[in-house]
Amino acid sequence: MSYTATLKMRANTRTEVQGPFPSTGRFTSERAPPQTTAQMGAQPANDLRSLCRKACGFESRPEHQRPFRPARIDSSYTALLYRSVKVESTSVTNLVKAASSGTYYARLKLRGRLIWRSLDTDVFTVAKLRLPDKLKELRETAPPTVRAEGKMTFASAMEVYKAEINASPRLAESSKKFRLRSEFTLRRTWPLIFNQELRRITPEACAAYLQQFESGSSKYSPPNAKKKIRSGNSPTAVNALISFLQHVFAIGVKAGICYQNSADKLQRKAPSKKLLRLPNKTQFAAIVCHVRNTPGWGRVAGDLIEGLAYSGMRVGESRRLTWGHVDFERGLLTVPGYKTWAAPRTIPLIDNMRDLLQRIQSGTTPHHDRRIFEASEASVSLASACKAVGVPHMTHHDLRHLFATTCIEAGVDIPTVSRWLGHSDGGALAMKTYGHLRPEHSIEAAKKVRFS
Repeated sequence: MSYTATLKMRANTRTEVQGPFPSTGRFTSERAPPQTTAQMGAQPANDLRSLCRKACGFESRPEHQRPFRPARIDSSYTALLYRSVKVESTSVTNLVKAASSGTYYARLKLRGRLIWRSLDTDVFTVAKLRLPDKLKELRETAPPTVRAEGKMTFASAMEVYKAEINASPRLAESSKKFRLRSEFTLRRTWPLIFNQELRRITPEACAAYLQQFESGSSKYSPPNAKKKIRSGNSPTAVNALISFLQHVFAIGVKAGICYQNSADKLQRKAPSKKLLRLPNKTQFAAIVCHVRNTPGWGRVAGDLIEGLAYSGMRVGESRRLTWGHVDFERGLLTVPGYKTWAAPRTIPLIDNMRDLLQRIQSGTTPHHDRRIFEASEASVSLASACKAVGVPHMTHHDLRHLFATTCIEAGVDIPTVSRWLGHSDGGALAMKTYGHLRPEHSIEAAKKVRFS
């Protein structure tokens, strides 16, 4: 073999690179002295590649056998991006196959980066089934669209979080407002945080702020409020603020801006137990009488107050209640709940509720989709009636407490009351909230206790 022919064979020869993918077709820059045909020995005609490798001196050089290295590692996605890979396309989008190993890979371009993930199978049907879950995982773990190049302030991260909350179809408008209202608390108590870089806000700074917030910096004067100063550091406010901070810092962690969530170690404030001061039967009758005798909306406000007390509904559920939810023949009321999975429920009609609905029905035309209660709320009427009767202030939710307490004192077991209220915990919350008795009932129960 001539020297020229040997050089041509060297130029047309590709090295075999070992790695997760098949041959990359790289050329080697190593050159070796040519060998004669006699030195190479007789070779089969179909072993031309081996002949060329010996002619070029590749057999004595291990450099070409080094594993192929990835071009770079993207820490945001933890994905390997390969420069030169030989894969076979398939009939399924984003699904490719390694030519040598036969392993299938999910290949996806996100935020301008090409991402590879092995599907750990060489069976096409299995890879096709695994592909949607793998693509979903890649998209969910990708950083948000709004991303700072190396720098992200607390304000910009907060805007990303607000956009996620407002775009969520699973959250009610009231839930969205509750989750985002801590922004105003921060602007009032920690205004400097908004212009700070997210990665420079330390856990110590967050802990110091929370301690100062609970110690008195949370006080504020609400507009048009009778009480001049409010503490603002209730368990609900503190825990909502902690949750808000944690979610905003999580945006930075997800985007690769922060190493850790600076608000993760903040301790939540234990909720204080509310002492229920509910009216007795005589006082409640006086409250209803006072509301109904009020000119104007007294009648419809009285209907709502009685309806909440006789059914245990939330005031939002009463706004959705129509005549189609009432079954007088079977004595059942379907409550259109929405707060939890157990909120939609069917409860029995107690005698007081049946009489109230029949009284309302007699004064109107009960269409199937017509609302039962004309009033959407009765907080002002209820507050003025409580003041006139001389009982502690009551809210709409206190009427729900009144229903549960009356049922328990009448002998209904707590798991049953829990189902009537639409609780999803099997009675744990009802036991914690209504495990007490009103003084009158407690005194009567104490008379039954005997030691002799």
